[in-house]
Amino acid sequence: MDSLKAKGLLDSTLVVWMGEFGRTPRPNARGGRDHYPRAWSMAMAGGGIVGGQVVGGTDAGAEEVVDRPVTVPDLFASWAHAFGLDARKVFYAGDRPITIVDKAGAPVREFFA
Repeated sequence: MDSLKAKGLLDSTLVVWMGEFGRTPRPNARGGRDHYPRAWSMAMAGGGIVGGQVVGGTDAGAEEVVDRPVTVPDLFASWAHAFGLDARKVFYAGDRPITIVDKAGAPVREFFA
């Protein structure tokens, strides 16, 4: 991050730190944590993202999203917005129409406020 900033590249580079799933709030019987898709965390910087904020929140047990849920399509639409892409543009694989982002997704306004 420091290097990108020093080179003047942070504003045009989106840095994303995340996994494909959250992890269970409590360890399982073997002491590990399983995949947990209902609530997860990530961090982003640069690329026009407003830093220093938390968007959304879970209950006290970190089991359920209770404040400002962000869906995967919303996240993808936000990335497309940061890249200057039209998330609704239709591409074709043969006769099959494909969009960059599911129709349900919309950029998360708080990321860019």
